[in-house]
Amino acid sequence: MKKKTGLGRGLGALIRDTAPDNESSDIEQIKSIDIELIYPREDQPRKQFDDETIAELAKSISDHGILQPLLLREVGDKFEIIAGERRYRAAKIAGLKEVPALIKDVKDNIVKEISIIENIQREDLNPIEEALAYEELLSEYNLTQEKLAAKVGKSRSYIANSLRLLGLDDYIKEYLIKGEITSSQGRTLLSIKNPLERKEYLNKLLENKINIREIERRAKKKHTGKVDIFIKDMEERFTEVLATKVKLIPGKKGGKIEISYFSNEDLDRIYEFFKEENYG
Repeated sequence: MKKKTGLGRGLGALIRDTAPDNESSDIEQIKSIDIELIYPREDQPRKQFDDETIAELAKSISDHGILQPLLLREVGDKFEIIAGERRYRAAKIAGLKEVPALIKDVKDNIVKEISIIENIQREDLNPIEEALAYEELLSEYNLTQEKLAAKVGKSRSYIANSLRLLGLDDYIKEYLIKGEITSSQGRTLLSIKNPLERKEYLNKLLENKINIREIERRAKKKHTGKVDIFIKDMEERFTEVLATKVKLIPGKKGGKIEISYFSNEDLDRIYEFFKEENYG
């Protein structure tokens, strides 16, 4: 069984931190909520919902009911889903009129964070959704990879490796989303710098004509030069500070710094970081 370190505590802490000091025990009680009054968040981190697994969950709900309540917050006369959209979708298919739910008074600026962490905790995200979720948390909450790792109960290297997947070609990301290649295979393909070669190796992987070790050996042959320990260390330090991939390209005199970004929001976050350092 896979050990999940810290995730449950992180989600619980987030919810507790947003609750008012005089919160009564009534709020903690599970309530039955009219399913027609519930709606999902527009910025839900999970983008892909597998129809087959939703149907299986609907069958289970028909037979046994919903075993884990939804987490909702009251917005006007309706309820917004913080966590549990899969259960909500399956319950609708199963024909339920009401669903069990915990109602929490959660502030706007923390709802998305709770939703993302809950999805990570339940392992409901595909590798690209997970990487985008980490990128969004880093950007919106101005976290370092180390702080994010502590918050979600992962190692910093796990976060960094997940974010690396966003550097893949879009067509390779689709294979990751569909589960036809693994995250490890995706990262290994990144080591092949030539796009045409990368596509060729992807096809060989899909046809089981090559394995990861062979691709790694091929990539190493392309990079036979000695690794500059100072440059490697500085790359890691830049990556930690900027919370994104940084590559140093040494030249005869000086060199270049290549900073990766994954969205306009991420680019704006990096700009604000440098702005604050110079003028803050």
